[in-house]
Parts: sequence; C-alpha cells; structure tokens
Amino acid sequence: MAPDRASPLQHPIRVETIRPRGTEIVIRAEEGQLPAVAKLLGVVRVESLEARYTLSRNGERVALEGRIVVGLHQACVVTLDPFPVRLDVPVKLDFAPGEDALARRSERDDAPIDIEVLLNEDDPPEPITGGVIDLGAITLEFLALALDPYPRKPGAQFQSAAGEAGAESPFAALAKLKRGD
Repeated sequence: MAPDRASPLQHPIRVETIRPRGTEIVIRAEEGQLPAVAKLLGVVRVESLEARYTLSRNGERVALEGRIVVGLHQACVVTLDPFPVRLDVPVKLDFAPGEDALARRSERDDAPIDIEVLLNEDDPPEPITGGVIDLGAITLEFLALALDPYPRKPGAQFQSAAGEAGAESPFAALAKLKRGD
C-alpha cells in the first residue's frame, strides 16, 4: 500500500529494508495525531494507539504479522454517552509486487464466472505499490474493521415508549385529526 497523503497515520516502509528473517516495527500514534485518527474512525476520542508488527521478506514477497492495541471512547447507540473501549486486533497479511498480485487476481477474472467459495483458501496477496508498504494505512484499515458499528455502553438498555399503558401512538392522534374528532 502506497502512503496516502491525507491519512493521519503514515508509516511507509521500503520493501528492500525488510530482512528475510524478520524486521520488528512499532508504530505509536503521537498526541497530535490522535484527534485526526478519532475523526477518521468516527469515534469520540482515541487515547492511545500502538501497533507491533513483524515483517519478513522472501524475495519480493512480504509477510506481515502483528497486533494493534488501541484505547478509545465510542458513543453508545442507546444513551449517546461516550464510554471506554479497548481493542486488541490481530493482523496477518501477505504482500506481493503489484504486478504479481494483479496477475493472480486477473487470472481469476479471465475465467468464466463461476462462484465457488473455498473456506480454506488463502486470500490473494495485497499489492506492493512502488516498493513501499504503508503500515499506518494498514493499521487504520484493520482498526476501522474491528470497531463495533453499534457500540453499546455496558448495562445500557433501550426502553420503548410504545409499551407504556395509556400512551397514545402518533398514528392514532393523526387518525383523530383526519376524522375530525
């Protein structure tokens, strides 16, 4: 993945700098980056963000494995109150030069359309663009996928007004107006 200039968290790494036996990389979001990361993820606040990756190279192919640990606050869908969330997200990806990754994908595109799902088949490798992998973009992408789209504060429950005795539905009030009662 090539670096995205608009991304609040960028950490490009050149493939040729990755050692065959593994290169350890730690990414920590700086205090000034946290508000932009929170805005991008659509959360109230990000307090801390750290990613630890091990990258190993086999020729031009790269394997990435690691974890992302983040402390943040999300807004509850029931009460709208912010509440703390801690995520520990595992990451595992394979990368190949752009041409190899695209060729493997296009091989499948040239075949007649026949949808077959193989549960044990690995995903095709991600493309390496311009000899660079942006670990910041990968971190943000995996975090966005790990967030609960409907976060609920522990103990928060939705109370429906429709079940209350004596409460008139808005549609009943409209029907009365229409009938002229």
